[in-house]
Amino acid sequence: MTAADRWRSELGSWAIPEELLAAVTDSPYRWPVELFKRRNITAEEIAPSPTSETVERLAGPDGSVLDIGAGAGRASLPLSRGGHRITAVEKSSEMAAALREESAGLEGYVVVEEAWPTAVDLGSFDVVMAAHVVYDVPAIEAFLRAMAAHARQGVVLELTEAHPWVPLGPYYRSLHGIDRPDGPTVDDLVDVVREAIGVEPTVDRWERPGGTWFESWEEIVELYRRRLVVPPSRSGEVRSLLEPDVEIHDGRMTVGEPVRRLVTVWWRTVD
Repeated sequence: MTAADRWRSELGSWAIPEELLAAVTDSPYRWPVELFKRRNITAEEIAPSPTSETVERLAGPDGSVLDIGAGAGRASLPLSRGGHRITAVEKSSEMAAALREESAGLEGYVVVEEAWPTAVDLGSFDVVMAAHVVYDVPAIEAFLRAMAAHARQGVVLELTEAHPWVPLGPYYRSLHGIDRPDGPTVDDLVDVVREAIGVEPTVDRWERPGGTWFESWEEIVELYRRRLVVPPSRSGEVRSLLEPDVEIHDGRMTVGEPVRRLVTVWWRTVD
């Protein structure tokens, strides 16, 4: 089995049992746009990330950057404010609308509402990046090869050490009596890069305060109720389960570990 096949298989193991999905009416995968916008606020409050520093170094002071799966712009908005020309690809209409709002007034920031790598031909860029996207990509080999094909200087990926839903495992066990997977991980991604791209990527591990914060218990329960595939009638049960893991700092509520372990995986596309 190839590294890409293992990646696809491990992602496939995250499929939620049909009997759980049949008991709810809302998608467990949808992200509220307002929470994504708050991540932009958090990014502005702390020093530039190792990912941003890597992109800036590879792209040069005014280079062009393609941001794939840009969300509300957390990764590329700071780069744009620093003088880089950004093309942001986002397949969600809701997120793309939020991104246009967040980037309003920034010269050289273009939003393309398309999927990757089936997006329209966008040409080449100094750097092609994707932050917190790869765990949603079963066809990882084609995804990465398309990134490399559009990058003049380098490719930069940011992701958590393990699949971001791993922390939900104990909650699924408590609510549904089922175990959830623990992979894939960043090490599996590195194996795919070696195999699909034929390079040894640089792997930079680092930590940051959690980027997602909430203003109320209602917000927390609504997000986690959907993530955990629980109907509204069991909202009280979800809150009781989460209460030991919620902290409040300066009016911001967070769930789980206050520090995220993150990784920047990157390689040059030129010698």
